[in-house]
Amino acid sequence: MAAGRSALAGFTEWLTRFGDAWEAAAVDALGPLFVVGATFQPSPFSELARGRAAILAHFATEFARWQAPAFMAHVLGAGDTYGVAHWRVTSTDRALDGVMVVALDERGRCTSLRQWWHESRSAD
Repeated sequence: MAAGRSALAGFTEWLTRFGDAWEAAAVDALGPLFVVGATFQPSPFSELARGRAAILAHFATEFARWQAPAFMAHVLGAGDTYGVAHWRVTSTDRALDGVMVVALDERGRCTSLRQWWHESRSAD
């Protein structure tokens, strides 16, 4: 983390920017949040995505599935190189509720993102 910044402040900023990108469905806003060689595992049993391009492709597909999503998150903990948060994305017909573990480099960019989540749908 950059000198003079707390781990909590750095992770909170990253998480806020991540949530803003979710709500705007702005894949281009996610790019600066990840290092080129970052890894991403959407769920514990899914294949590991390697590289920023693969991560952005995943979120482009995910964002296309949602209409007017709302993102909220609560930091559960933050250390010098990681953050853990409970997060939730909702829309009129579905919700994702999960936990993420984010490894951050000294510049506050994600090197590794792991998620565990459950999706629920509204009854039609």
